[in-house]
Amino acid sequence: MTTLMTQHQPIGPPREFSPATTDLMKRLVAGLKAYETPAEFAERARITRRRLHEAVRTLALVPSPSPELVTAHWRARQMLLMYPADRNRPRPKYVAALSQRLTDLLVHRVAAAAYTCTPELHDLTYLHRRLVRAGEEHAGSVRVILDDRSLHEWPLSLRPGWKRVQRLVEDRQIGMLLVDSADALVPPEEIRDPGWDRQRIEARLASWGIRLVCLADADKAKGGAQ
Repeated sequence: MTTLMTQHQPIGPPREFSPATTDLMKRLVAGLKAYETPAEFAERARITRRRLHEAVRTLALVPSPSPELVTAHWRARQMLLMYPADRNRPRPKYVAALSQRLTDLLVHRVAAAAYTCTPELHDLTYLHRRLVRAGEEHAGSVRVILDDRSLHEWPLSLRPGWKRVQRLVEDRQIGMLLVDSADALVPPEEIRDPGWDRQRIEARLASWGIRLVCLADADKAKGGAQ
């Protein structure tokens, strides 16, 4: 049995907030930052740097980037070459520069789709939330989630949910695909389709300008990021 998200719609532009709402959020964030400890400030710098790195990786795949994206991408790459003298006590100016480079890149975030292949009775609510959050952390905006139920032993080419993913890819409607883990893409060894291992899928998507993001990989990266 396959369960697909019923709210699938043609992918449009990302949600935008009004200037007043954006200004209010900035002031609220600024107020919270005043109460940060040095350790919390250093952690925020580390998280911002990691997100900037991921945004650079994602947006490097965008076909025919606009001049604005080319400039923002170059500035972000230059920023990643710089490190604070003391990573445990970064200067506010350094963290502000990181944040600005990230903000400039996220203007160009890509449309994303998420794909899952789970047991029939598995509750998908938490998994869907994690996929959406991971999209945001990697400069993507999840617009559709496609679910295959109890079809892990099926080759990808026969799964209804994956077929819809393929259509999004071929129609160039997404710049990112998120999955829980590479296991969702690789059926058991005895019935695996030749050429459908994770590395080949990742390379094929990249050739279409699409980044593959696995939650398992993202969790490891968070733990090892500096």
